[in-house]
Amino acid sequence: MPNELNRSFVNEIMSKGVLRSPHIIKAFMKVDRIHFVPERWEDDAYLDIPVPIPGGMTTSQPSTIAFMLEILNPRPRDKILEIGTGSGYVTALLAEITGRRGKVFSVEALSELKEFAENNLKKLDYKNIRLYAGDGKNGLPDAAPFDKIISGAEVSEIPETWEDQLKKSGVIVTPFDNHILKATKISGDTFKEDTYPYFSFVKMI
Repeated sequence: MPNELNRSFVNEIMSKGVLRSPHIIKAFMKVDRIHFVPERWEDDAYLDIPVPIPGGMTTSQPSTIAFMLEILNPRPRDKILEIGTGSGYVTALLAEITGRRGKVFSVEALSELKEFAENNLKKLDYKNIRLYAGDGKNGLPDAAPFDKIISGAEVSEIPETWEDQLKKSGVIVTPFDNHILKATKISGDTFKEDTYPYFSFVKMI
């Protein structure tokens, strides 16, 4: 059964030490990756590897997603901005974690990817997700401010728009120069930054 396969898959990620928090583990157990993989790649759905998706893109490796979510530490009721909807897998994980009183806003630059994610997310019927087409570097000013911002694409620097749209004490997690960067907003334009090495991502378009 797919659920048992997904459970084994999540247990494998946990065994690598990158998935530890009970509320994030619970979301991975609930959100079955098979819903977010193109049909021709379904045999790879429960492997800890990137998978091709429309637009010439690939998903992030699931263990990398787990690592980033652990750093972001989304919580129930959080209002989160996701840059790069991709397959919608991370979107669904965030929706599951933030719960009915949380909100997940996701911006995707590629129209065919947005459509792909929309079709995938319809299978799960989350009510706390809003998808948008647009340039992720602009964030989403009409919905700001956000508790947390996460990007699935590498940036050369954090856009000021993201910084401006983040609440005080909020957190940005984004790929940065083959590292993962965590930026915590102290006040105004003052941020505390932590980096975690050895990851590879697609560049933001």
